[in-house]
Amino acid sequence: MRIISLVPHTTQLIDNGRVVLSVPPSGLVARVEVLEEEADELNLDGTVVPVMRTRFGRVTGLPNAMPGTFYIVSGLVLDYARDRADLLVPARLVRSRGRVIGCQVFARASVGVNI
Repeated sequence: MRIISLVPHTTQLIDNGRVVLSVPPSGLVARVEVLEEEADELNLDGTVVPVMRTRFGRVTGLPNAMPGTFYIVSGLVLDYARDRADLLVPARLVRSRGRVIGCQVFARASVGVNI
């Protein structure tokens, strides 16, 4: 089994304070397109501030599924690719001094497929 990271940073799986798996970024990043359109504007004491409406589009940078391969992706990518049983997101995050340094487990979408 292989795990390929599609996020731009190293993902560490931590058990009892020890790194048991470290997955470096692959150089590929899966993302969800962000589509913006001007929705309105606010007048704040004479300063006009535009307000945008944001919608999410299609997932980009996500390779086709391959047997025996899992991909680490962001939670947003997982939300927009729920039909994929091969996507993992870091869960039960581990922090040091307020900064995320890893995770205790991975989570995936419930698609009714056992791997």
